[in-house]
Amino acid sequence: MVRVSDFIVGLLNCISLLLGLVAIALSLVFHLHGGSQCEKVLQNPLLITGSILLLVSLLGLIGSCCRLNALLFIYVFVTFCLIVGLLGFTVFIFMVMNEGVGKTISDKRVGEMRTWDFAHWLENNFVNGKKWDDIRSCFRESEICRISKLHGRNLSPIQSSCCKPPSECGFQWKGATRWEAPREGKATNNSDCRRWSNEQDKLCYDCNACKEGFLMNIKKQWRYIAIFNLCALVLLIISYSFGCFAMKNNEKDNRLFRKYHP
Repeated sequence: MVRVSDFIVGLLNCISLLLGLVAIALSLVFHLHGGSQCEKVLQNPLLITGSILLLVSLLGLIGSCCRLNALLFIYVFVTFCLIVGLLGFTVFIFMVMNEGVGKTISDKRVGEMRTWDFAHWLENNFVNGKKWDDIRSCFRESEICRISKLHGRNLSPIQSSCCKPPSECGFQWKGATRWEAPREGKATNNSDCRRWSNEQDKLCYDCNACKEGFLMNIKKQWRYIAIFNLCALVLLIISYSFGCFAMKNNEKDNRLFRKYHP
């Protein structure tokens, strides 16, 4: 008779197996059909995530269906590591997203050791140096500032800050994406007023406002990731618990079998 714990472990791993196959398929689509720089950024994370899900799901399925405690032990151990890793990543997202907490931790010093600067982690890892060149190329390839995308709809933080000059600069719109500086001179000393260009491959991609808009968008996406992580943690904890139950029940069955079939 199939135990409830084995059935639930098998069911949960069937779902994660399908998710893993979908992730690997999407990664292969990005690899074979090229795509923009934005899409290629997702290629490796999707492949790694899908491969891990596929491997762990197969361990859980085979271990629960065949009642092999050796595989179930590996499955439970890997699931525990995933829980710890995902929990740590979720806490890290909270530190990065909550500027107050991040700044408090980054200001602390332990002896001569410097702690991680959570408050400026996103800025240092996304908009500084050569990293911004890749993001700017992504904007160009995705045509995020195309005219049809800017009119008749609410602008995203990226479009509002990267596709037109800052409002305080006093530029006048002359049609399409062409803006003209005021004749009496710029209304502010904002350096973004000098960075604006009417050339379609430049626009305000190098503006500080554009970088701030991009970071706002990243923070919004990471909030969704944090919610997804919490849901995934619940599923992993359930899988881990029933995996432990399945191991315990299988061991009990093995002892009874050896007792009555010496």
